[in-house]
Amino acid sequence: MKINRRYSLLIIFLTFLNIVSTQRSGKCGIERFQCQNGDCIASELLCDGKPNCKDQSDETEAECSKPGIVCSEYAFRCSYGACVDGDVTCNGVRDCIDNSDETLPRCSDSSKNITNIIECSVNQFKCDNGQCIDNTGLCDGIIDCQDQSDETFLKCGSFNCPQYVFRCNYGACIDGDLKCNGIKNCADGSDEDPKLCEEIKTITTSSTFTPSITPPTITTTSLSPWTPAKSTPCLVPSQPENGRWKLHKSQCQTDEHCDVEQGVHLYPGAYLVYTCNHGYKVKGSSDVFCGQNGVWLNIPICVEIRCKPLTSASTDATCTYRGEWTSCESPVLPKTVAKMSCRNSYRQDTTFISNQWDSVTCNERGLWEPEPIRCVPVCGVISPPQKPLIVNGTSANISDFPWHATLYEVKRPGGPKEFTCGATIIQDNLLVTAAHCVFDEANKKIYNPKRYYVATGNIFRDYDSPLHEQHIVKKAKVKNIYVSCSYLGLEGNYAWDIALLEIDEPFVFSSLLLPICLDTNTFSDQTVLEVGNYGKVAGFGRTAFGPSSFILQTISVPYVPLNQCKSSSTTSQSEKFITIDKFCAGYTNGSSVCDGDSGGGLVFKTGGLWYLRGIVSVGLGQTISGGTRSCDSHSYSLYTRVSNHLSWIQDIIFRLETSKSLPPCNSVNFHKMI
Repeated sequence: MKINRRYSLLIIFLTFLNIVSTQRSGKCGIERFQCQNGDCIASELLCDGKPNCKDQSDETEAECSKPGIVCSEYAFRCSYGACVDGDVTCNGVRDCIDNSDETLPRCSDSSKNITNIIECSVNQFKCDNGQCIDNTGLCDGIIDCQDQSDETFLKCGSFNCPQYVFRCNYGACIDGDLKCNGIKNCADGSDEDPKLCEEIKTITTSSTFTPSITPPTITTTSLSPWTPAKSTPCLVPSQPENGRWKLHKSQCQTDEHCDVEQGVHLYPGAYLVYTCNHGYKVKGSSDVFCGQNGVWLNIPICVEIRCKPLTSASTDATCTYRGEWTSCESPVLPKTVAKMSCRNSYRQDTTFISNQWDSVTCNERGLWEPEPIRCVPVCGVISPPQKPLIVNGTSANISDFPWHATLYEVKRPGGPKEFTCGATIIQDNLLVTAAHCVFDEANKKIYNPKRYYVATGNIFRDYDSPLHEQHIVKKAKVKNIYVSCSYLGLEGNYAWDIALLEIDEPFVFSSLLLPICLDTNTFSDQTVLEVGNYGKVAGFGRTAFGPSSFILQTISVPYVPLNQCKSSSTTSQSEKFITIDKFCAGYTNGSSVCDGDSGGGLVFKTGGLWYLRGIVSVGLGQTISGGTRSCDSHSYSLYTRVSNHLSWIQDIIFRLETSKSLPPCNSVNFHKMI
């Protein structure tokens, strides 16, 4: 086949991954596929449209619908997942085991060349479109007619299936041994009905072993031939509001879908097609079948076609419908015109600017066209200074750190929210902090996120301080915590000391509440983190007069080269904490970050914007006793290098945006605590 040259290598590789992940014996080796009956076939024969295993287990939906089976852009994907040459569709030859390459809508067009004038031979069946197939292909579970007319209730409903043969819901007859084998042998898949297969499984597993002292005996419950339960007809449903249904043309006397009067009963396998009035669309599947139990399966409804709202926290929009103003905050009707702009503290995403427009129209399909602009937060920008607050001669200004947040912990039910660490905003719903801030060192696990809260815009340390400016300070609850599975706390020398905090309600950005920038160019660190460059960090760490500052403190610290960092750590025996994902910064004169600064972000200015380069992790001079850390402000500090973990951060963001689940630690390198 032509398709083998195009994607065989891809399938071999993906098959290898698939085989490794299965629980089979693996006797075939990594380059061969093991059939369910134990036979071995070449990996490139898996899901190629042809049954190469004697039991056909290489062409099942269970195998071919796995994520590892990917068809190339030149291939056609069979309905059960196999890949065949894209040029073989609608050619009158069954290349997919289920013949789905010959039952496409476009195949009906090509079949128009088959004229009804042609007469079929005595041993042939004439399809509704005039095509001739062998009589043995009628009602055998496999669709042979391009218009599918050989496998319909109309043609097969009156068929009599002999004993030991399975009768499909619509009347076709297949080998009784093929039911519940993981392969859809009936055109409607009724031989793999979960309820049916569960009943057979229950009967099969009823075999018992009766032990005895003298020769043991094995007694089994004999299986009588399975016959399908008596089918129950379905009462035709009422017509949907703002739409209608018709009986599928394959079950009508004409070549078009036909009407059926109310009060009529149709037998299992009956096939209804739903459509909606102009301005409405089908919600659900438009194809509805009568089930074996006399119930119509998944009846859809007709919903009004509307475009999604455009007004959001980031985007402002003005909408008009037929020249009249209408709200953009709720779904709008087709032909609505919208004019868009980004709100304050947001900017237009320039990644795909050529495809985005600020003037868009809602089309008849309920989609905005052309593609509306996408507004993203402005990051790493310091707002104009607010009136400074003077406390004991020290100026504190939150506008210098609009991305800084404070993390609080409730250590017992009903207890106060106690200051614990710093954090940095990277998205409207995500903050980054140090993993040790949320890690239970004694039990080696992440604390429950329900015990954590965050505040932004706060100059004063305490969560409920009466001195907070209420219109500036914003608060949120932590919803989820994400920590790398590689993080082991003190046992792992605080490597991978980074955590992401997902909050329950996203922040609305303003000039005093903005995210920090993340540099996707990992090579930038080489020019930014070098001798002579200074970064700044904010926090409520220890001061010269007490264990924790009541007022937000800031400090500018220089980058310290690795060799200098290591030489200063020999006396404190803390060199082991200089892991591969750490860098050194600070002073040895008493001006340094301390415990209360943990989790805070060390930021450097590049090209006019501030970027997060490090997260306060551990001090080289600190001592640890019983899991309790004691800071030495006369030593350099270690920061988790953000660039080392950027792909991990991006992976979690992608999974959150696409609602993909996070695998457990034993399968991928991050952990979620809910």
